[in-house]
Amino acid sequence: MNYELGIIGGMGPLATSVLFDYIVRHTAADKDQDHINAIILNHATLPDRTDVILHGKDQVFLDAVKGDFQILNNLNVPLIAFPCNTSHYFFDAMSSMAQGKIINMVDETLARCKQMGTKNVTVFATQGTRSTKLYERYAALHDLKVIYPTEEEQNTITDVIYDVKKTGATQFPTLDSLIDKYTQDAIVILACTELSTLGIIHKNVVDTTQVLGDTIIKTCGRKRV
Repeated sequence: MNYELGIIGGMGPLATSVLFDYIVRHTAADKDQDHINAIILNHATLPDRTDVILHGKDQVFLDAVKGDFQILNNLNVPLIAFPCNTSHYFFDAMSSMAQGKIINMVDETLARCKQMGTKNVTVFATQGTRSTKLYERYAALHDLKVIYPTEEEQNTITDVIYDVKKTGATQFPTLDSLIDKYTQDAIVILACTELSTLGIIHKNVVDTTQVLGDTIIKTCGRKRV
């Protein structure tokens, strides 16, 4: 089989399933054979990305994910998706492991925000993504200013992310309040794929999983519906 797409997932498993569901539902197709040939590696035991970043254990993560790239390389997979924002801290290192092209979800998301005409983005993310200034690194390329919630609000977002991992819950009024607050003057980026599982719909909210899905569909030469 010729695979068009490889997804290194499991970060977390629910978020990975949401991405694949999005791709299937939004690919224009009249029959099975019109869909994208994909292989999903649900590597749920990959180390927690925030933990390795905050404790300087980068190599632990890179050693763990190396085997996934070896599998995709052996299958000659040309396009790779990594549905985890925090893991993009390792983007350059992972790109050196991959023969195929890794989609940069962070850069693609900021490009989408720029197209929407905003100058400011508020990033709802893990503490790992926030502490590495990952979004600032790419925002400069799009002339965008990155805003973060307060430390107290960040704790709320972190709790939501890990509650989703633990319980699969989808209703968080405290998060809804933060979205209402920050969409007044900025585009809010759901910069953790766990937040993509909540089904949040708002004209001033950009979901990184949906951006990744749209990029996959386009890059694989399909039309989006």
